[in-house]
Amino acid sequence: MVNLKNPNATVVALFPTPLYISNYNGNTDEMVKYFDSQQFNDATPGYGYISKNSYVIDDPICTNLANWVKSCMKDYATNVMRYKYDDLVFTQSWLTLKTTNMIHKAHTHPNTLISSVFYYEMKDGHPPICFSKKVEPMGRSYIEPSVEQDYQNYIFSQEEYYYQPKQNDLIIFPSFFSHGVPPNTNKEPRKSLGINALPKGKIGDEETISGLVYSRYV
Repeated sequence: MVNLKNPNATVVALFPTPLYISNYNGNTDEMVKYFDSQQFNDATPGYGYISKNSYVIDDPICTNLANWVKSCMKDYATNVMRYKYDDLVFTQSWLTLKTTNMIHKAHTHPNTLISSVFYYEMKDGHPPICFSKKVEPMGRSYIEPSVEQDYQNYIFSQEEYYYQPKQNDLIIFPSFFSHGVPPNTNKEPRKSLGINALPKGKIGDEETISGLVYSRYV
């Protein structure tokens, strides 16, 4: 939202970071039982509980969901980000669980290209996902002005963006995009499935000296 006083002025949104949001309408009953049967590592401060299995979506019981998630990721990669690739492959997929008062500190996902979160169990009062703006001070001080109280309502002044997922929502975003979860004030655990993906076989191009062919390093 931008309310300009000058009727002849135009504001151009340069280099926005897109979120892709879709909702899964398939049956998840048996799949959720599989998720709930997974073992978790001990809680880590700032991260909560993370499943010991980091390839959760590879199980055949998740085939329908996996095919749908991959189709959404390809839609995002091709029609939003305009990536040039032959196919996408899941790298890791894991469950996260936040009990009462647990948070997930702001973080990014290294060594991957596209990330997503599937919210297979969302209750009223579960916290949203928070995306945060990256500031590059370049090793020196920078000017930080005071801002109006309503700055979060204006797209160009936002430093954080909160999205409240619904049951079975899938959110896709670039892996470099910083995100986290505020404290869970609900008595019920907040549960989700994280999924990372890379182009299959290689990333980049040899012609531009950016090629990374995975088979060369096996």
